Amino acid sequence: MSYPTQCPRTYSNPGGNLAASGYYRSSMTQEVANMMPPWMHMRENNRSIGQQFISPAALHLKRLENSLNESIKSKFLTTASLDEIDVLYRVKVPSNVDLTDVSASGVRCVAAPSGCSPSGVSQIWVSEIDNLEEFYYNVLPTRIEVTSSGSYTSTVDGVGWHVKPSGILDTEEKQIDYWNDHHEITWCYTDDSPVGHLRKQDRDSMEDYEIYERPGTGSITDMDFYRGTLWSINKHVGSYYLTVASAKTQMPNSQSLDTLAIFNITDAFSLEPSGILAADDGKFWICDTNKTRIFEINPRYDYFILDKDNRYIYFREDYRDSGVFVSNT
Repeated sequence: MSYPTQCPRTYSNPGGNLAASGYYRSSMTQEVANMMPPWMHMRENNRSIGQQFISPAALHLKRLENSLNESIKSKFLTTASLDEIDVLYRVKVPSNVDLTDVSASGVRCVAAPSGCSPSGVSQIWVSEIDNLEEFYYNVLPTRIEVTSSGSYTSTVDGVGWHVKPSGILDTEEKQIDYWNDHHEITWCYTDDSPVGHLRKQDRDSMEDYEIYERPGTGSITDMDFYRGTLWSINKHVGSYYLTVASAKTQMPNSQSLDTLAIFNITDAFSLEPSGILAADDGKFWICDTNKTRIFEINPRYDYFILDKDNRYIYFREDYRDSGVFVSNT
């Protein structure tokens, strides 16, 4: 099978970005509530009106804590984040594209990266984003690109693959009880009938904190955690899908996690996909059922941001091979 191969996105959250989970509860809410006397109902009950009242302020405190931690880590090479965007691609807006005419509704960008045709996609519409923070951090992948295939034992250490006896570790949140004890969180999936479930558990005791219906369609064969999201391979009637779901605790209670995006990966592999592994740099690896081959996959972000003053268009992805068609819409 030739690579690269493109896998189209078949579903996108109506909100359109990673911040689309709306109102959710962070662990900081319980930390603030723990400042109250131990006999108060608000401290003991994480669903109390008092905790719901302080939760919005706690969300901002959590974001501030994360920003401070990232600033400190970025000062040292050994702790700096490797998955931050550090390269953008730009193109000069052609002279025939009018950026001042009010009758023109905007700028249109179309690209055709390698591997589009085998997936039944002839071209890709690159979407415009007008918010810099969203462009860098919150947009969802528009497609999945399978870039290469290799031997299971030589590409990734086969012994270290998917050794997760108590679930997938949540690296961003902790469960904090009203005694101010911090508990590591893991996620696991069960295939119980008629609907499978995801369980948010204590890493050591495996106590269930929250139970959600399985995101996407079909049964889960494997999943991994990456930047506040759960990436799972779902099998449904002979077809395979890569499902991205938010791992945030929604308020009020919800029966299922917020599904962010679904990609059809059925025709992308020469073998039946089974396991998935997330790397720190945003790359993913998928292995086949018999653990003989490993496939490298990369989420792609087909978005651009327009600098009207200097007449430049900036892209997240590299379109130098295929080129980009730019025109007024």
